[in-house]
Amino acid sequence: MQHYLQAILTRFFVSCVFFIGALGGTFAQELYEKADVAFNRRGYFEASSDYVAAYAKVKSDLELKAYCAFQAGECMRLLHNPRGATEWYDKALGLRYAKINPKIYLLYGDVLRDQEDFYGAMEWYDKYGNSGDRSVADARIESADIAAIAIEEPPSRFIVEPMIVVNSPSYDFAPVYASKKSNVLVFASSRESSAGTGEDPITGEAFMDLFTTTQDKKGRWGEPEPLGNTISTNDNEGAAAFGNKFKTIYFTRCIDQDGSNLACDIYFAPVMGNKFGASQPLNLIDRESDDSTQIGHPAISIDGDFMVFATDLPGGFGGKDLWFSAYDDKSELWGEPQNLGGEINSSGDEMFPSFRADGSLYFSSDRPGGLGGFDFCFVEAREGIMAFSEVKHLPYPLNSSGDEVGIIYKKQTNSGIFSSNRKGGKGQDDLYEFRLPPMEFCFRAYVYDFDTGSSVGDATITLESSEGEVNTYTSDLDGAVELCDGEIEEGVSYNVDVKNEGFIGTGDRFSSIGLTESTTFAREYFLKEIVLEKEYDMPLVLYPLGSADLLINATVNSTDSLNYLVDLLDRNENLVIQLEAHTDSRGTNSSNKTLSQRRAETCVNFLLDQGIASERLVPLGLGEDKLIIKDAQISKLPQDEREAAHQINRRTVFKIVRFDFIPTEE
Repeated sequence: MQHYLQAILTRFFVSCVFFIGALGGTFAQELYEKADVAFNRRGYFEASSDYVAAYAKVKSDLELKAYCAFQAGECMRLLHNPRGATEWYDKALGLRYAKINPKIYLLYGDVLRDQEDFYGAMEWYDKYGNSGDRSVADARIESADIAAIAIEEPPSRFIVEPMIVVNSPSYDFAPVYASKKSNVLVFASSRESSAGTGEDPITGEAFMDLFTTTQDKKGRWGEPEPLGNTISTNDNEGAAAFGNKFKTIYFTRCIDQDGSNLACDIYFAPVMGNKFGASQPLNLIDRESDDSTQIGHPAISIDGDFMVFATDLPGGFGGKDLWFSAYDDKSELWGEPQNLGGEINSSGDEMFPSFRADGSLYFSSDRPGGLGGFDFCFVEAREGIMAFSEVKHLPYPLNSSGDEVGIIYKKQTNSGIFSSNRKGGKGQDDLYEFRLPPMEFCFRAYVYDFDTGSSVGDATITLESSEGEVNTYTSDLDGAVELCDGEIEEGVSYNVDVKNEGFIGTGDRFSSIGLTESTTFAREYFLKEIVLEKEYDMPLVLYPLGSADLLINATVNSTDSLNYLVDLLDRNENLVIQLEAHTDSRGTNSSNKTLSQRRAETCVNFLLDQGIASERLVPLGLGEDKLIIKDAQISKLPQDEREAAHQINRRTVFKIVRFDFIPTEE
């Protein structure tokens, strides 16, 4: 689908939608011929009034009357007046124009979509699918459905705000930063202060010029001014780019010569302080042999070695493709254009390229998968000459149901400026600033006594980040510590240690890496009081029958259980523990004693392998000496419950025997 925006920047970016239908020969030709001529040369503003006048005068030829109404609607659509387009499409539909040209169903859906009436649009797309191209209709229905959901439940945290001071009631679009500090902006506009004095028959406004505005130290943008008479002329200028050192400006110029639209070209001029030198065409193609190919929308790669631009050169994949040219340092010339390939270019139009600081390429495309009209897409840089990843669409609200044309990012940040004709704007196209606010992460910790459940005040909570930063906090009388206000950072993991005198320290880990929403990490920590010679339970450690090897099978991994002790001893470097292994009563007392000692030593050896000092570990096998459930009790149990009772006796526990160990400094 062709959009009005293809006319507002460069006349070459327009393919007319011109349906003659069955008009009945030359009947009433004098009423619509003038309008057709204007429309066919893309004079939509001029043609719209002629079609409206013709519609009013045609009385008996209903097919011609319907045609005039449809063409008036087309002019409104291409001028991005969706309400006006809806009004005239309604008149054409009432005169059964759909029988002549069923594409009106598709176009009607588009203008409803542009007004964010997504469900109404889907109904008209379905009508088109029943009488036209079902695949096109289904793609539009899918896009409208995605857009409706995105607006109701935005999939991203981006904040978009119009640049009220900079925007005008006219077209303002295609922004580009013009300084290293990103505090000078250049953009295209058809506002009244443009250099061109004539009226563009395409838009009904002045010819486009490049304007500039500067941001002050408080972040406020100033009143835009024309870029200068070497750049802004009586012709159309737009879609600019700067060399990577801001010493050269490249821009699009479309010359209007006595009402004839010449092919658009990329021009360049030296930057001379706050002014510009004389501009001249870049001559990427030989105009002596090719005076019709259109070329514009330059973008310079971060290293300055390549220029990407939009053109309808033969050999492309769609209407307008993105091509590139390499800079030759020796000749100081740009090389022969090369197509960026079918991975980036589609059967539709790709335009308005720009580079981000990380080398990613951004552009506008009307390919399927967007929210409607032209949407922002991007590809990430890969190794190789102009090599990129697969194409992805930007989320709402960067994209909308309208047309998004030209996006720039401020250095390495997730902020910048783009232009769009989305609903609610001040003019035809407006400039919008966008930013991704930092996510807010909080950490709320509550410390309790494991046995009594009471709060533990004055507990020490230490956070060590994956960035190497260590901070220590103290719990209040309620046992609480709360960290917000930027204390927990985005994309960082934290190791938490919780300690208090007389208690076994504990802790855990949490991470904000990969999170896409603000999150509060709420944790409860239960501290066990240190009591010497008391048995402390630990996760289950099992052994094969009659063996001292750790049991590892499909249902249990005893090494995972012992890692509990590794973590505990790492967090409490002053503890010396005794590992006690117990057996059940089956077997002889002597063999059980030996087996349990071997099992205790197996656990100790595992801890030694994990870096725990041997001086902190005492293995002790107690055999069947301390049964929890006596044999007499087990014999009274049902047969199917006895094995579980024996298992309770086959346990491994630990005791704290000292808490004055001093680690050796490495």
